Amino acid sequence: MIETRNLVKSVDTSEGLLTILKGITLKVNEGEIVAIVGASGSGKS
Repeated sequence: MIETRNLVKSVDTSEGLLTILKGITLKVNEGEIVAIVGASGSGKS
């Protein structure tokens, strides 16, 4: 199992700190498949 609670991710930009994720809670149980989708360059990795 993989689990995260209240995940926050911020990045530095030329205009200051930008919060791109806030309060993300996710639980992936054994055997489940999850896909993260988005446009090229949107920060999926």
